[in-house]
Amino acid sequence: MTLTGYPNLESILPTPEEAKEAKISTKILASYLENNQTPESPKLIIDETEGKAIAIPPAALPLLVGILSQLSQGNTVKLTPITKELADYQVADILGVSRHYVWELMNSGKIPYKIVRNIRSMLYEDVMEYKQRTYEEAQKALDEMVAEAEAMGLYD
Repeated sequence: MTLTGYPNLESILPTPEEAKEAKISTKILASYLENNQTPESPKLIIDETEGKAIAIPPAALPLLVGILSQLSQGNTVKLTPITKELADYQVADILGVSRHYVWELMNSGKIPYKIVRNIRSMLYEDVMEYKQRTYEEAQKALDEMVAEAEAMGLYD
C-alpha cells in the first residue's frame, strides 16, 4: 500500500494471508455499511488485552471497504487526497477534460473560482456540483432522444 505524502513507505503487495484477511474484513465491513445507513463511529480495537480502541469516522468506512477490497485481490493501494480547493489541473483530472476547457468553464461562470496570489482555485464542492449538474443534463437529453426515436418508431 502506498500512502501519498509518506515517502518512506514503499508499495507493498499483500501476502496471500493478508489478502484472505482483507477479503473477510471487506465482507464484514460492507455488510455493516449496508445494515447501518447512518452509522455511528465504529470502534477499531487496537489491543484487546489493554482495551485500546479508536473511533473510525463514518466518512472513512467506504474508503476502508475499497482499500480492503483491493488488498483482497492482491493489489496494492495508493491514496491520493483531494483538497478542498483545487487548481485547474486537478479539476481537469476530475472532470476528464483539458485545462483549457476548465478555464472556459471558469470564464463563463459555470464553475465559480477565486484568485489567490494570481492563481485561480475552485472549491471541490463547486466542481462536484457542476459534474452532477452536467451528468443530469446529459441524462435528460438522452431520455429526450430516446423518446423522440420511440415516437418516430425508430427504437424498439
